[in-house]
Amino acid sequence: MLVLLTIAGTWAIRSSLVSLNITTNTQAQSLLMQNSDSVFFTLENQMDDALAFANMRIGDGILAYVMRPENKNKELVFCIRGTVANNFAGSRYGSVVYWQGNTINNSEMGKNGFCKLTRSIDFLSKRAAVLTQVSIRAAPSAQDWEHIISGDDKETSKRQEIQKVIITATSLLPNLSTSIESKVESCLTNYTSFVDTTLPIANKTVTDCLAENGVPYSTQDMEYTLRYVNAS
Repeated sequence: MLVLLTIAGTWAIRSSLVSLNITTNTQAQSLLMQNSDSVFFTLENQMDDALAFANMRIGDGILAYVMRPENKNKELVFCIRGTVANNFAGSRYGSVVYWQGNTINNSEMGKNGFCKLTRSIDFLSKRAAVLTQVSIRAAPSAQDWEHIISGDDKETSKRQEIQKVIITATSLLPNLSTSIESKVESCLTNYTSFVDTTLPIANKTVTDCLAENGVPYSTQDMEYTLRYVNAS
């Protein structure tokens, strides 16, 4: 009887632990996705404002930087900080990361834009649970004549050329990982969020590094077509 009770008790404990792990994983994934979604919600709201959208495309605006020809394949990176009113106020608040051959360059505009586990303001709340890092880059042109209307001439047309950007939001829960802080921070600073096809050997990405270090994460990509829509 004691043996049967011991077996039944052990099974009940294991079953409870499995259920708890499933619940924790589901809650963690939901939390990560919500934080990534909030990035796109905030950006789209700003782009709906004509003045805010115009400011993004001039001077040190975040879109102005990534759309310059000399910045092709460079990513502008921001850590979304809960205490900051506007995390996308200008490229001066971000950092840049890109590949030069097989070497990563992440110091061209300093490293303040990257998230750091040791910096409490980089977390979205005082609970210091979730970090969200956003990268923005120009989308590759899939077709030379994409968006060109039949009978139109790209060289002489007075219409503004349509441009596209890719925005990647990566949220992570570093406290649920056994990896040391320096390794997690290395993932956020020493890799791009995309595979650069211009390189002779495919590069690892931010999420590849996070996965290797057992860090729970959620990443989402959105491609936006940039053009003004005038009301009639």
